[in-house]
This record gives sequence, structure tokens and C-alpha cells, in this order.
Amino acid sequence: MAASSRRLLLLGGGAVAFATALESRRFFTRHHPVRTDGKPRRLRLAWPEPDYDPLLFLCRRDTFARYGLDVEIVDAEEGNAAIETVLSGQSDAAVAPLLDWLPTLYRDEGGELPAHLACGLRGGSYRLLVRRALHLHRIGNLAGKKIGVVSLEGADRRFVSIQLRRRGLHPTDSVHWVAIPADDMADALRAGELDAVAVHDPVGWRILQQTRGISWNMLDSMTGAERDRIDLTLGLSSRAENADPGLAAALTAALEDAQRAFPSQRKAIAQLWRADPEAPQDPGGMLMREIPTAPVTGHALRVQVEQYTDELKLLGLMQDADDPGEIAHRLCLRL
Repeated sequence: MAASSRRLLLLGGGAVAFATALESRRFFTRHHPVRTDGKPRRLRLAWPEPDYDPLLFLCRRDTFARYGLDVEIVDAEEGNAAIETVLSGQSDAAVAPLLDWLPTLYRDEGGELPAHLACGLRGGSYRLLVRRALHLHRIGNLAGKKIGVVSLEGADRRFVSIQLRRRGLHPTDSVHWVAIPADDMADALRAGELDAVAVHDPVGWRILQQTRGISWNMLDSMTGAERDRIDLTLGLSSRAENADPGLAAALTAALEDAQRAFPSQRKAIAQLWRADPEAPQDPGGMLMREIPTAPVTGHALRVQVEQYTDELKLLGLMQDADDPGEIAHRLCLRL
């Protein structure tokens, strides 16, 4: 795309200065909790909305290469689309919300899994933006309201649905879900065609800036108890795992390194993005809200999968009789 090309040229102009800054500030930690074999690898990695993802930004700058990874990024519009590239063989791995991974892999319970979960990378950046004119102050006040989402089967809706269910509202019958392109959400809020939108950053941050004084952030996953949970998760195709048993460890270690480096690199990334006219407004403000969650693997990942499984039961996406522990052990890799 022309826009992406312009963005790469713009960012490329700051590469030397960026690299110097990284070196002077000890960009990467030297602690690698996942042991790798050091072999060079080529792979295709699907990533939803990759342009302004800070973790991917850091990986492309240095981390992938340091781990011998030649990575082709497969662009995807959202998490389910990224996962579909793994299922269809278009990619070897995908990064997507755990709230998208779990229902998809659960449906394959009767046969061999097409993919396994390797690493939880960070918490989500979900937002529920509500029109101020409605004078609503609690999630329970959303009964009967129209909530816009990009996908009716996506993680944004599932996140908000869980919050509604926790507060005694039926997530399907109590509110009206409306599928709408992200680019139309701000206008729909201004016109009163929607009462709220369920989104995630950077889309959510853009809309919040575009509707200042019109919408407010009623709920998000970057504060409170949700802040300590992972959401964005790496999954690998079973085909790729079988062909290269060391791939999961190498890719996980690279992503872990970038995630650990992120907190100290917010300002450097934001400075580069400010020079990009297509970047979200006030990128520094958005990145300061980004959760610097430690990467999660092994037992800790399985525990969080169990927690999400229990919540998805509330939405009827998993059976009440299912054992969350068995599901977690089946879906997660042992690294």
C-alpha cells in the first residue's frame, strides 16, 4: 500500500538516530528465560493491524534479526483474520487476542489442534467509549443501548460482553450490537447513531481523540484488575511446530525480549511516530497507556487460559461441564 510505503520511508529516515539511542540506553535485556538453539529461520507471522503496534515495531528494528529470524509479516485486519491465516496455511504463526484464539481452538476439540498457544505477550488495550450526552456512569446503564463493534465475532465485543455479564446483563439481549467499520465510528458517535463503541488501540485511541467532548472512556482493560492479565498471544501452527520443533522457543524468546524492552522505549517510539502524519494523534499519550506486562509462558499461561475459559462459559462459547485445566493443558505449548 502507498501509505505503508510512505510510513516505512519516514521511519527509515530515523533509523540511525533510533539505533544510536537504543544502544546508549541498553535497549535489550540480556536475560532470556526461553532457551533457543540459535539456528537461522524464515517464517510468516500474521499480525493484526501491524502499522502502529509498538511490540512489532521493536521486533522489526532489531530483535527478530538478533534471534536469526527472517520474518515476513502477514497483515490482517483483526485477530480472527490473523488466526485464519494459520488455519489456512498462509502463515506459520499469528499474534492475536486470547479472546479470539480460545473459541477458535476450542471448536477443534474433537480432532488434532491446528495450532497451539506459546506465549502471552501483553494485556489488551480494549476501550468502551460512551457518548457523554447520555449521562451514563456505570456499565449496567447500557441496557437497551446501541454499541458499535468492528466484528460481531471479535474480541472487542467479547471483552465488553464479559463485563456486562459480570454485572447481571445478558450480553446479547440487553444491548444492541451494531457492526460498523472503524473509520465510521467517530461520525456515528457524533451523530448519535451509536451510544457507544467497543474498540481497542490504536483504533480506540484515534476515536477518543476525534470525539473529545463527545465520548468518554467508561471502561478499559488498562486499569484495575484487567491490567495484570495478558491478552495478545502468540500461537503457532501445528504444521510449523512439527517441521521445526525449535521455532516456538526462538520466536517466543524474541517477542519476550522486545516486550521487556518496551517500557524504556516508549518515548523513542513516540518521537518517531509524531513525524508520521498517519500515526495516531498524541502517540506518546497512547503508548503511556500501553501495559508493560511481563511475557507469560508455561504454567502461568495455562492459569490465564483457565480464567478466560471460565469467562467464555458466561457467554455460552464453552460448555459449563468443560474442565478449564484440561483445555489449558491441551491448547498451550510447554516451553
